[in-house]
Amino acid sequence: MSKEALFLAKEKSGLRRRMLALRRALSSDESSYLIKSLFGNLVSLPEYQNARSIMAYLAMPDEANLDLFIQYSLERGKIVCVPVCLDEGNMEAGRLVSMSCFEKGPFGLRNIPSGYEIISPKEIDMVLLPAVAYDLDGNRLGMGKGYYDRFLEMIPFKKRIGVAWNFQIVPKVPTDVHDKKVCKIVTEERIITVKGMMS
Repeated sequence: MSKEALFLAKEKSGLRRRMLALRRALSSDESSYLIKSLFGNLVSLPEYQNARSIMAYLAMPDEANLDLFIQYSLERGKIVCVPVCLDEGNMEAGRLVSMSCFEKGPFGLRNIPSGYEIISPKEIDMVLLPAVAYDLDGNRLGMGKGYYDRFLEMIPFKKRIGVAWNFQIVPKVPTDVHDKKVCKIVTEERIITVKGMMS
């Protein structure tokens, strides 16, 4: 690994550590309050209102939570899918049909039951992406495994929408050539539109 790559990895690791600590410090009461505002901003998006098929995610305990948004979308007849992690750092979109039945996944996370319908990336109208941090240029810092970056190679820039708590918006996210940008970022406080159409 080159000196530049080592420096970038160290920068990412440091920012990831700081932001995860901030997320863990968020109380359940604070989180419950923020979820309602986040929900309102998400459903106001034209991309959402025009979408037939949405890729969301099943949040970890301290992530920007989409459960209310997912339930609302299912009740309105939208197709909702969530990431299913496969081997070798790949993932696919599995259709979610109910918020009442999950299997326990790695690290105590929720997984949709096996036997799910696979949704082709071409059929997805909007992808909501979790992150550790975003910046105003649409750069995203994930958990470092690369699952989303590989999947996003099949998703046009205009369909990628980041989701985070507002304190996760930072001045600059360190990036490399493999990192994929988002076109918008939605928090509980604002909707950020990213300039340009670069991936």
